[in-house]
Amino acid sequence: MNLILQPGNTRSSAALDYLIESRLIALADRQRIEEAVVRLKDNREGSPRYEASILIRVPGPDIHAVACDHTLRVAVQKALVAVESQVAARQGRRLHRRRELALSVGAHSGRGR
Repeated sequence: MNLILQPGNTRSSAALDYLIESRLIALADRQRIEEAVVRLKDNREGSPRYEASILIRVPGPDIHAVACDHTLRVAVQKALVAVESQVAARQGRRLHRRRELALSVGAHSGRGR
């Protein structure tokens, strides 16, 4: 996995970098990740002030999440939760399709006897 962290107009701390890296590595155990791009923004005139954007390049459609909050850490955590839930939903759909396929194949093989 290639991880690209783009702090934009804000500073990222070592603790925040570690949080991002550890959560994405854990996610890579469940979903093959080609590349992860994390962008952090500080909109000083806006409310909420901070924005975190995560783009995960995976086989198939890419996964994208954006989250805003009054602190950078919480914005990053919200974006990570959104990405993790999208991966979990894809895994659930994939599992459901496999079960349906197995049931339909099993039902068709028993008819000819």
